[in-house]
Amino acid sequence: MRQTSGALLLVLILVSAGSLCAVEAARASSVSPAAFACAMTSYGSRVQDTGGEITKANWQRHPQIKAIRAIVQSVKTGMLRKSLKTKKRAFEYCEPGEDTVRMIATDSRGRARFYQSEGGSEDSSLKLERYYDEAGRLRFVFITAGAVNGSELEHRIYFDATGKRIWEEQTLKKGPGYTWPQIWPEGELQISDAGGKFASKSPCPEVKSRVGKRKPSGE
Repeated sequence: MRQTSGALLLVLILVSAGSLCAVEAARASSVSPAAFACAMTSYGSRVQDTGGEITKANWQRHPQIKAIRAIVQSVKTGMLRKSLKTKKRAFEYCEPGEDTVRMIATDSRGRARFYQSEGGSEDSSLKLERYYDEAGRLRFVFITAGAVNGSELEHRIYFDATGKRIWEEQTLKKGPGYTWPQIWPEGELQISDAGGKFASKSPCPEVKSRVGKRKPSGE
């Protein structure tokens, strides 16, 4: 019974690691040294591929962060080369928290790959740039903010393919600081229907202007 249980455990490890040697293990009634070595090699490769835990020391070179940056760069390239269709709307400032700028970039299927919103109040400004992968999932948000006391902020948030926030980095670039949150509220980040949000009516008067060239910032 102990041997069978060991073989079953090995199969689970191998399937989790995505190894073809799980087929041989499934046929065995016991765990052979060769099968165990195969399992550990495969499992170790899987752990190495994910890069392990993201930390303050390694986040900039971590494989998961680098993969997200590749997505962001592809969006920027698509906008620059106009393979992504970009639209922009501008509004007068009429009340705190309302958008003064909305920008969206969509692919050939009409799926949002980039959505930007800008706004603020009498004493602060806020811009959020959201980047989506080809499946339409939010993967990165770059936030820049300013305040009348001279403070300037950059805030980066990275998401995995399941929507989990895997890293958040805030940098005060200048000034004494402001009432910006250390952990950004989820409700300000996630937009399930970027196209609908872009097209929605604003309480502030819209400014009709020509879209100029722009270079997205960030990751």
